[in-house]
Amino acid sequence: SDGSPLTGYTRSGSCVDLQDDAGSHHICINLHSMSSSGMNFCQVTGQSDWCSSSMPCHEDKYQSCQVENWCVCQWAFASYIEKAGGCDAIQYIQCDAINMQALSAYASSTQDKHKEALECIYERCMQS
Repeated sequence: SDGSPLTGYTRSGSCVDLQDDAGSHHICINLHSMSSSGMNFCQVTGQSDWCSSSMPCHEDKYQSCQVENWCVCQWAFASYIEKAGGCDAIQYIQCDAINMQALSAYASSTQDKHKEALECIYERCMQS
């Protein structure tokens, strides 16, 4: 959308599913929102703070826009929930932008943190 950077593995603006996307960038979170700790996704997961950076804009790739809604790796998202202290402690999820492949992968996983990620998405996105 206008004023937003190009997100997604392909920088198309969508959390698409592609075979060569080993990180499975299928979960969209709002990086402008605040977690209960005041730390963003990058800080909690120990990444360099690209979460507070600017990237090329949708409408003009030669302009920079502040990172806001961003497709993150579904595996890092599961770790994010765990490291942040649970679903209630994380930043806002852009529910309408989640790629269904993430839900399928979490549902078929036997790892507890993936089950917790799936529960978090259902709790935040699928309850009315």
